[in-house]
Amino acid sequence: MKLSMLKLLMITILLSTSGVANSNLEKKLIKFEKQRVAKSLQRVGGNLQNVDLVLKKDLNQDGWVGYTFNLEFEVQNKKLSQKDTLFSDGKNVTMDLINLENKRSFKTVMYPTLGKEFFSKKHFIEGNIDAKHSLVIFSDPLCPICVDEIPYVLKNIIDNPQNIAVYYYHLPLDMHPTAKVLSKASILAKEQGIKNVDYRIYKANFSEKYKFDAYEEKDEKKVLGFFNKEFGTNITMEQINNPKLEKMIQDDIKMSEDAFVSGTPTLFFDGEYDYTRSQFEKYLK
Repeated sequence: MKLSMLKLLMITILLSTSGVANSNLEKKLIKFEKQRVAKSLQRVGGNLQNVDLVLKKDLNQDGWVGYTFNLEFEVQNKKLSQKDTLFSDGKNVTMDLINLENKRSFKTVMYPTLGKEFFSKKHFIEGNIDAKHSLVIFSDPLCPICVDEIPYVLKNIIDNPQNIAVYYYHLPLDMHPTAKVLSKASILAKEQGIKNVDYRIYKANFSEKYKFDAYEEKDEKKVLGFFNKEFGTNITMEQINNPKLEKMIQDDIKMSEDAFVSGTPTLFFDGEYDYTRSQFEKYLK
């Protein structure tokens, strides 16, 4: 009994000491990050306002751990925020860490595990909602890579719906001025009962089919006309400009920020970031 109590006491002390050490390291890293970023911002007349540690992930690489920070700063009277990552083994710190075997940066794994809030019924689009496996997609209907890859992904799930539930989040990027009108139109089309809207909107490849530059075209009414032609709908700009639709898009964008997503397409399989965008293939029937 005494021996067991002694072991328990030693374990408790070790755990407490480890916690203190980790806390001290995190404080040192936050201080390092503040000094490094503040110095960089000074060169462009900006100033750092806040640094928060938002993600810590063990890389299972000889004690190396990734630390992601949320930076809040001001440049030219504009308040901005972005994520930044450091890596440390407790003694050393580096801004990047490369795996020599696959030549990939460990920054590619610095994403949070998605919580249950990402798997709401309103975002379910294809597959089996009761399936064991899940695929979460953040995408922009005018993103060239999305147009190339998302139809392949969704068609596979449509043809093999048993094992995977697909959840979709609209992430129209500012670089594509009319992407948002297509995202909003797709929501309205679903409400009208049109099937496989998300698959069809990517399969259509709007900018290629209707000959406009996704990066330059700003005429939302014209692009909405292309959508109506493609889907046989009669959606108006008045419907598109409904504040409720704008809120839905902004809610999706907020979810992408919570998942540390900044580009498209971004896929999470079973809650974990999938840089290959192909993990789902293992579970197609």
